[in-house]
Amino acid sequence: MEAQDLDLIYLTDVRDIFYATGQLLTVPDPAAHFPALAALHADGTSWLVSHTMDGDALVDQRYSYEPALSATMNPDPMRRLNEVVAAVVAGGRAPKRSGFQRESISWLLQDTIARVQRPASWVPIDTELAAMQAIKDPDELALMKKAIACSTAAYAAAREVIAPGVSELEVRETAHRAAVLEAGEIIFHNGDYRSGVPGGFARDRKIEAGELYIIDAWSCYRGYWSDLSRAFAVSEPTVIQREIYDYVAGVLRGVQHEIRPGIDGMELWSWIDARLREHPHLRERGLRGHGGHSIGTRAHEQPDINRDRGGPIQAGMVLCVEPSGYSDELNAGVRLENQFLVTETGAQLLSDIPLTL
Repeated sequence: MEAQDLDLIYLTDVRDIFYATGQLLTVPDPAAHFPALAALHADGTSWLVSHTMDGDALVDQRYSYEPALSATMNPDPMRRLNEVVAAVVAGGRAPKRSGFQRESISWLLQDTIARVQRPASWVPIDTELAAMQAIKDPDELALMKKAIACSTAAYAAAREVIAPGVSELEVRETAHRAAVLEAGEIIFHNGDYRSGVPGGFARDRKIEAGELYIIDAWSCYRGYWSDLSRAFAVSEPTVIQREIYDYVAGVLRGVQHEIRPGIDGMELWSWIDARLREHPHLRERGLRGHGGHSIGTRAHEQPDINRDRGGPIQAGMVLCVEPSGYSDELNAGVRLENQFLVTETGAQLLSDIPLTL
């Protein structure tokens, strides 16, 4: 705010409101999404408008709107939020420069603030917010490690039920149950749960002998994500399946030694692609798709590990790195993903799940 001479900033993405105030406004139920707005002023004062007064938000003033009528959710939460915001900003001094989130502010809110408060100019702050959140604090890492533990429990449960004739939905629901029980509360858990194909959500389909079953599991615990991938042989693996699994696992182990502050995400992608192509079976295919991404309050953050887009890796970031290899002979392939904390000297493994087929 000081660098851009901002009088105040408006936060409208509930993930960033959580980051700035400690008030978690998201729940693992898409039917229960409610908008909110937080204002942080240059003089140090702050306020929040949300659908609830529960929790200990780190703001000076709190306001709420009615999310429901006699337990029936209202169909117009944005309009109700907007009415309270209009009353809060009315009569206040017109700011010269207001920071806002271009990606998440609604036209209704911006129009109301522009008419009632009359800021002289609007300054987008999305890039600056993302840069702040790229570096993880110890309390954030603790939540991410818990999310990783939820997915670890999911993999252990899935391994016990994977067999020919079992449906993908049964595998997914078994894993989901284990993740929730590990969390000790309702959390979001899903991901790629299709067998014999590179990815996709679970289907009402029975898995078959001879397939490789990629599970790319996502868990979100109290606002923070984990993203991990493992592959399972539905029955006794073939020679080429075992060989490629071991090779991709070796690439994943090796990439940990390549992660360091200052390297670009595109460089990491190129390193993974080159290592994969050293195996004759993967020489023509290389790395299909991306090789990973940063993670935090969003499942995918920047920089990512991509052929066409990267960015400098910094100490304090958490990276998901996922080398992979697919072919018809593998029925369908292997994708292995771990999470790493970037340190001043390299990378620390956060996800200690066995790399065994």
